Amino acid sequence: MSKYKRKLNIKWFATTKLGIEELAKNTDFSLTSSDFRLLFYLLSKIDEDNLATLPKQKDISTEINISVRKISEGLRRLHEAKIIVKSGKPKTYFINPAFFYTGGAQVLELKQEDFDSNFAPKVDTYTPIADAAELERQLQTNPYLY
Repeated sequence: MSKYKRKLNIKWFATTKLGIEELAKNTDFSLTSSDFRLLFYLLSKIDEDNLATLPKQKDISTEINISVRKISEGLRRLHEAKIIVKSGKPKTYFINPAFFYTGGAQVLELKQEDFDSNFAPKVDTYTPIADAAELERQLQTNPYLY
């Protein structure tokens, strides 16, 4: 069961337009193409709590053909860019829901608060929030979601 009281079979993740725009335009992040490949690998492991549990870096290296050194550097840069943060679980990273998220918009604000609480002082990130019309549409489409 998810921390956010939902049991989901995650086969997708969503992104925000502002998050993608920030990744595309923000040169302060200093992310390399290897970092983006690593980010997409992390996203392939995302669960309903926005967590990605990874195998050993050596195994990742073999799977995506990036050196262990570049994986370590990439994880550091993704953290510095506030795209990921190490969770309390071993080999597990919390992915910033301002960029990518699972589980729908109804728990997005709570996930963002949880992510932001990992930084002191508190970071000011954009949190996309579903409006009432979008939530109503989702309920009509699938009333078992909530």
